[in-house]
Amino acid sequence: MNVLVFSHYFELAKELISAGSRVGDVSLLLSSDQRDREGEVKGARRVIICDVSSDDQSGLLNAIISLAKDYDLLIFSSDKRGRELIGQVAQKLERAVATEVSSLSLSNGKLIIERMTYGGKAISVEELSLPAAISIQKGKFKPLDADSTHETLHCKFEAARSYEVVERRPKPKLGIPLDKADVVVAAGRGFKRKEDLKLAQELAELFNGVVGSTRPLAADLKWVPEESWIGISGVRIAPKLLFVVGASGQQQFSAGIIDSKVIVAINNDPGAPIFENSDYGIVKDLYEFLPALIKRLRELR
Repeated sequence: MNVLVFSHYFELAKELISAGSRVGDVSLLLSSDQRDREGEVKGARRVIICDVSSDDQSGLLNAIISLAKDYDLLIFSSDKRGRELIGQVAQKLERAVATEVSSLSLSNGKLIIERMTYGGKAISVEELSLPAAISIQKGKFKPLDADSTHETLHCKFEAARSYEVVERRPKPKLGIPLDKADVVVAAGRGFKRKEDLKLAQELAELFNGVVGSTRPLAADLKWVPEESWIGISGVRIAPKLLFVVGASGQQQFSAGIIDSKVIVAINNDPGAPIFENSDYGIVKDLYEFLPALIKRLRELR
């Protein structure tokens, strides 16, 4: 079976190669700004370097659709941009599609996949007809170590943009990315005002950690940048220590924190679902508990 993999992020592409090699021969598509990483590719039979940059979503869509006819399976990463791309590709090509895949195999010509469902509460085993498109959950496939050789193709694609880029502005840096932080303080709707988030920030700074949030604070209230949104539709995190402060722990949020090593939940509602997924639970008003905790931690330093 022929498999084509692409990710906007080269490190994730290594995991996709590992996943694709379980079921077929892998070709890796590199965008123009990833071409310098070709020497790091292991496990792919073919590397296709295109003249489209990774920030040109419509150009990538055109490139992948042009190549797709030669591939039984298209694999993308399950980050935000990967999820956008797989939806467009599957719709254009009318292919079977599955997201958040954690394992895959072949059986009688069908693709058998496992993926999270019910907000991370269960694993769904599904059968897909080929050709298909899937996205792979981060961290589920270890990059291959074995040295390998591959052929290299260079491809040019005609631009198919319906818009013109008139200006580019870098996003402000937020410090350590949420999915790479060892300590995260996740703020929920229990915070009454944006200004009160300084309590979460002070706690995070004591551990050299970062602050994330639930969907309402990032998407509805806009109190924090969208990149701070933790959950199945936001960023999945796996810190060594996670404080969940004032968040009820709905499934969409909890699915994004299940790989955390230690979870400490602070909520004044003893019936909050977050306590079911926590290692330590503190039933207390965050406005009483956080200042006391911060004060005590500072005394111990």
